[in-house]
Amino acid sequence: FTMKNFLLALSITILYTALPTVQGFGLGGGNKARRGAAAKPSSPLLEDALKGYPFVNDDKTKLSSTFNELAKLYGDEEALGMVKIEPRVLRFDAENFEPCLESWTEQFGLEKAQAMVKRNPGLLGVKPSLTEDADSSMYGSYVVAALRPSPISLAVWGVLLLSLLGNQDFWTDGGFYNGGGSPLQ
Repeated sequence: FTMKNFLLALSITILYTALPTVQGFGLGGGNKARRGAAAKPSSPLLEDALKGYPFVNDDKTKLSSTFNELAKLYGDEEALGMVKIEPRVLRFDAENFEPCLESWTEQFGLEKAQAMVKRNPGLLGVKPSLTEDADSSMYGSYVVAALRPSPISLAVWGVLLLSLLGNQDFWTDGGFYNGGGSPLQ
């Protein structure tokens, strides 16, 4: 294991991650959902959500019902934004969505709880029994949103890492530890 192999793996991972990443946090306007709102038969944005779903061989009926539950609790635009950020939310257990939102609403209020999940859609995978003390989840949602990379920044970092890999003089002179010089010279 060498630093060069590590940086190669890291740059490939970054470039691979940049391809499906969507910019934005899904926090824009749109239909604001309220807990206990009447269930809609189907979200008007369901087709858009399924169109952008990258995984194959999943039950479209389950994915549709999961998206519709998400749209009922968070709003159509917000649900689509969460699916664009994290498509795997359509694989999560939709029966957990409402109990988790209720628990977070008791702790933070409805709008703050919804915003927390919009910043970090991975929270939709949390079991309701784990939501009693969610302060760390609230703070973590800001960190996740701030560190969520855009495709452009990932591409820049990937190119930088690849340029470091190809600069043999940089590594033989000690790299970063020995003031090895600029990798772009």
